[in-house]
Amino acid sequence: MTMPFWVLYVIAGTTDMLDGFLARRWGVESKFGARLDSLADIIFVLAVGYKLFPWLKLPAALWIMIGVIALVKVSNAISSYVIKHKIAFLHTIANKLTGFLLFIGIMTIGQSYFIPVAWVISCTALFAAIQEGHIIRSR
Repeated sequence: MTMPFWVLYVIAGTTDMLDGFLARRWGVESKFGARLDSLADIIFVLAVGYKLFPWLKLPAALWIMIGVIALVKVSNAISSYVIKHKIAFLHTIANKLTGFLLFIGIMTIGQSYFIPVAWVISCTALFAAIQEGHIIRSR
């Protein structure tokens, strides 16, 4: 990976983590802002994933876990649309923790401890996705 990529990655990730905090602190949060943040998160993950995909050497079991997480997240989106007539991505503590761990964990690609880090992130993400689905379906 090139230095410009990592500089942009850190800037984008840091501003993403700060925007919600600053919006709440300054009293300028909105539903539109929360939706825009979720859309920006999806675009950020897709762009980073596209750039890093060639570098990912993951065992098959981890790819299956990522697929399961994706299926749960899609199921949550469909459930929220059916139940609330809108797609909701909840900003739970578990989802925020997953995002933070993913942001930091990506920086371990190529290190000897990357696979265990990826498993921790994946397990956290699966818990967060299941929790999000439970909240969507129980409210």
